[in-house]
Amino acid sequence: MTYSSIPFLWFLAAFLALYGLCPAKYRRYLLLLGSVVFIAVNSVIDALWALLFAVVNFVLGFCIQRTAFRKPATAAAVAVNVLALATFKLVGVQPMGVSFYTFAFISYLVDISRGQLVSEYDPVRFANFSFFFPKFLTGPITRYGELGTELDKPKTSLEKLQTGLERFVLGFAMKIFIADKLAILWNELVKIGFSSLTTPLAWLGAFSFSIQLYIEWQSFMLIATGIAGMLGYELPLNFNYPYLARSIGDFYRRWHITLMRWFKDYVYIPLGGSRKGMARTVVNILFVWLLTSLWHGLGWNFLLWGMSLGLFIVIEKLWLGRLLENSRVLGHLWVLILIPLTWVCFKIGSTAELGAYFSRLFPFFGSENLIPGSEFWRILKQFAIFLALGILFCFPLPEKLVHRFGKTWVGAILLAALFWWAVYELNRNGSNPFMYLNF
Repeated sequence: MTYSSIPFLWFLAAFLALYGLCPAKYRRYLLLLGSVVFIAVNSVIDALWALLFAVVNFVLGFCIQRTAFRKPATAAAVAVNVLALATFKLVGVQPMGVSFYTFAFISYLVDISRGQLVSEYDPVRFANFSFFFPKFLTGPITRYGELGTELDKPKTSLEKLQTGLERFVLGFAMKIFIADKLAILWNELVKIGFSSLTTPLAWLGAFSFSIQLYIEWQSFMLIATGIAGMLGYELPLNFNYPYLARSIGDFYRRWHITLMRWFKDYVYIPLGGSRKGMARTVVNILFVWLLTSLWHGLGWNFLLWGMSLGLFIVIEKLWLGRLLENSRVLGHLWVLILIPLTWVCFKIGSTAELGAYFSRLFPFFGSENLIPGSEFWRILKQFAIFLALGILFCFPLPEKLVHRFGKTWVGAILLAALFWWAVYELNRNGSNPFMYLNF
């Protein structure tokens, strides 16, 4: 039961109805029940793993708060979480949401150690933070101070309900009408075979997947923040139009913001950040990106993806950054060429297939058995409207228009029509699972 499924829409409709009817003082219990049901319907085993992590970290928070040896206690507590997550990745077992809630628990423990939080004593409040269903599957990675302390006092209002509904409908439509359609384009290339692609088609695939991944991520973030808003809560921003960036560093300050912020606050700065000279800064940047690679997976493709990004950011730090800042065109070209190449590494897990794809992106040695060049125009024509919509939604204008006119009668009618059209399309064709559900 993912966020873009018919069963979830039934679940959400029933839950919102009960939530609205429930007396305010009992809503936190209903929220916990709804979150547990949501997780357990997807997988009882995954729900039990999440419960175990929550109980262990609830106890560890108490221990760190009360010990006189906070640093070693915190190090041991963090090690428990890291070891558990690493074990899951090594054995190839990934409970739903484990990477997201493990990082949330680590930030909770470290913030207690730093004196920025007091350990939670209310198990219901902590459980709601742990299992909060709008963010459970795909994030954003939320710190306890951003959500946990507000779980007993949601700020519900008609305006929040309306804004949340607008976000939900927009995200749902983006997933069904753009991301799922662009996923078909990539599947077409897989059917053809990467070694048989023409160079234009290989580049079209790289750009298309880049747009698809962003639209899919952003659609789920809009769904998550929309549901949270309807319930009276605010989740942190996770994307800020990354394809408007003019450097790789700027791109990752706009992309998956809560993950990048987590690594900055709990790894990069504690290692010394950029305060201990350029050599140490370079080492810290590369180490952070090594950990980012491993967080995503243990395949060579993830390592190549992460370390290449780290290297590009180091190059920008050393000399290229100022040039990119001074030239808007050069900066955008740098991002729009390199980022799709890194996403190809991220997407293709087989080294042989990755090599074949790059041989078509950069055909220096020629190739045999290529498909006819007319295939590029056929596929481009077939998916042009979805590519155009995807590019449009990389800019702020569509979301601004929805938030501006969604509160008018005409806007509300159009959003309702868009939602039911998306439901019809979902019921007819289904929806592709989001790749980050495996994280």
